Amino acid sequence: MFQLWRLRIGLWLIICVISASLSQADAESLYGTAADPFEVERVGLTREWIIQLPFDSDRYRLNQIDTAQWMVIAQSEDGIVHAVRSSDGNAPEVNGPLPGTLLWSAPLGLPKAPLHSAGIDRDLVTINRDMNTFGIDSRTGFVFWKRRLPAPPSAGSLPVGDWVYVPLWDKTVYRLPVNPYRRPSDSDGEAGADSPTSSSNKLSLDPVRIKAHGFVEQQPSRFGEGVLWCTDHGRLTAIEPAEEGWERHEFFLHDNPNGPVLVSGTVVFAATEKGELARFEDATRGLRLTWRYLLETSLHPNMPRPQIMLKNETLLVSLGAEGIAAHNAHNGERLWKTSLQGRFLACIGGHLWCYDIMNRITAIRLIDGKQDAWLCPGPFTIPVTNRSSERIILASPRGLLASLRPRVVASEQSSIQPSTSSSNTSNEETFSENPQPSTEKVEKTEGEKPAPRGKDEPFNFFGN
Repeated sequence: MFQLWRLRIGLWLIICVISASLSQADAESLYGTAADPFEVERVGLTREWIIQLPFDSDRYRLNQIDTAQWMVIAQSEDGIVHAVRSSDGNAPEVNGPLPGTLLWSAPLGLPKAPLHSAGIDRDLVTINRDMNTFGIDSRTGFVFWKRRLPAPPSAGSLPVGDWVYVPLWDKTVYRLPVNPYRRPSDSDGEAGADSPTSSSNKLSLDPVRIKAHGFVEQQPSRFGEGVLWCTDHGRLTAIEPAEEGWERHEFFLHDNPNGPVLVSGTVVFAATEKGELARFEDATRGLRLTWRYLLETSLHPNMPRPQIMLKNETLLVSLGAEGIAAHNAHNGERLWKTSLQGRFLACIGGHLWCYDIMNRITAIRLIDGKQDAWLCPGPFTIPVTNRSSERIILASPRGLLASLRPRVVASEQSSIQPSTSSSNTSNEETFSENPQPSTEKVEKTEGEKPAPRGKDEPFNFFGN
């Protein structure tokens, strides 16, 4: 009997030791990775927040992550959509959710359903699931409306102004009202087919199927106050509001597009399968070609599709096995080229951060393309491209999300001011930052006290 008790006590001790070691391993699993605060500080960044999304990560995986200036939308394979507050800018909202706060989780559709990119607006988030499109209140996660689609969606939907655009497999784009419950007489006539000044014309809230003249395989993009999409055969279509109804402008690339186009305001950048890079601008009679540049290698369909990212006047293009190139966005001139292959993550200050083929998060200097810093991704193996803010969004298949932002030392903190370009359509913010702070400067400022700052102005995150 005594030996039996000793055996039981021994087994309990072994179980306790194993449990403690597992807990310690989980707690130290981020050590030395991109979410380790010490490692992040070493490369001039700081970990802004980290959060575990609530879903069954043992059976399902995180699959689709989309970013906006104020929100990150993550979709898991179990049919749940999660919204996380990404940042509060330079003017935090009074009594508002802090960055890294889980705003809501909404179950939609069946598990393992195909996932498309989410359409994110300040007041509405649109999600395609099966044969339906959902309009979700961005503040509460409440399903505002649900619309049955006449055909399966071919790409993610996008809310623009008073309308939501959904590409369909039948080579059309389905246009739905953002608020199907408003009265037609309350409309400003923006989407009417006739003159809004006519008293007999009232806005119809009925869905409209717009002929795309081709298969739209990528999510539409905001183009000024309208929308732009590209077909698989290279037909660019822009729908813009006019004095009387809407105007439709088209442009042919004369080749199949290789990857999604990039839209900044009313400027469009596109790459083709033959290796051509082009820039278009909005003009009175439609899209106008500004310049073309022939890349040194053709991009075949079976190669990884190139990404395009714009930082000020620097246009970055991934060339697959050929590396990454930088061009002058104004005239297309080649600035530099590096042999590093990688997926774009974000542009922060004077660096492009990417997920390279060596499974590292690497920083490249925008001025000359030299590799400057490295981080170990650890469990964050899902590349998330963030064009909406100067932040790296890390994501793991098991639902762990983190945000890295520029590190600001004490002596610089008082000089941070809101961006003067807040009226820009991209709503990007500029932060005072030091991507490569020297050791002497950090040691000097550690003993200094932060300069006094004025009271932050209240910011209504969910307001108009």
